[in-house]
Amino acid sequence: MTTTGYTGESAVSSVQEEGGLHRAIDWKGAFWIASGVPALVLISIGGIGATAGKLAFLVWTISVLIGFSQSYSYAEIAGLFKNKSGGAAVYGAAAWLRYSKLVAPLSVWCNWYAWTPVLSLGCAIAAGYILNAIAPIPTFGAESPEVLAWLQDAANTAAIAGKSAQDATTMAIAAVTEAATPALRTMTLASFSFLGLAQIEIGPTFFIGAILMLAAFAIQHRGVLGTAKVQMWIGLLVIIPMLIVGVVPFFNGGVNYANYTPLVPPNGEWNIGGWTLFLGALFIAGWSTYAFETAVCYTREFRTRPRTPREPLSTPDFFVSFSTRSSPLHSKAISVSTA
Repeated sequence: MTTTGYTGESAVSSVQEEGGLHRAIDWKGAFWIASGVPALVLISIGGIGATAGKLAFLVWTISVLIGFSQSYSYAEIAGLFKNKSGGAAVYGAAAWLRYSKLVAPLSVWCNWYAWTPVLSLGCAIAAGYILNAIAPIPTFGAESPEVLAWLQDAANTAAIAGKSAQDATTMAIAAVTEAATPALRTMTLASFSFLGLAQIEIGPTFFIGAILMLAAFAIQHRGVLGTAKVQMWIGLLVIIPMLIVGVVPFFNGGVNYANYTPLVPPNGEWNIGGWTLFLGALFIAGWSTYAFETAVCYTREFRTRPRTPREPLSTPDFFVSFSTRSSPLHSKAISVSTA
């Protein structure tokens, strides 16, 4: 039996409602699905550090608070659509529907089209990590035996003739690194330009990324409940190391608090250029910290519905949004403080 409306006690829904909406998870399932969001920090953490410098921890703090406050608005909206799943994209389409039947579906398409780069970027970064683990590129310094041997090799005398010692060493490092790089890292099956905008290379990164993307599709194709169970273990593998990296240095003396001051942008002063860097960093951080719709998307697929339309504001479901925003804050704060 499907219970509709709000009652004094939590309303329990059937496994599948009329119209095909499955209610297979609870707030814990949404938590684990959303637990993958902190990994987005791996994509934007470098950009934040380069743009904001010492202010990076402040950027993450403000951005986390903005994202968390916005989640209350989305929680309220989610309470209005008891039979719709899909989060912000669907809510936006519902708002447009009364004005234009063309714009409504287009808004859904645009929302998720904007998020599709996460698939390619995430899989490409993961493929890079895998390649670094199984076929790392060796590093050499000026005093490395391989570099010294290359400089002393008579076969290379002509190449370094007339070069300064520094230039010759740089050439030696580049040559030795190229020779020692595993073939898997240099393999390219095809390379072409895409409309002059980007250079496309098909190699190990492409194939490993494609395998990861197909694996993700296969897991999700089993349904939201199965996806939540798999994501629980993946989420633990992501969150636990990030918490260790973000918290432990505060207790083992690994934090140099002098690195937090002075609180000025990388250009050294709070002028127009400084504020541009700071606000630009906030813009970049929002890509990671505003992703609370990852949890909101599944709010209406919970097995139990809230007692009142406003209850989502205080349910554990939206603790998910806060916790997934907090992980990037800790990680970046430590990376800045130990720089």
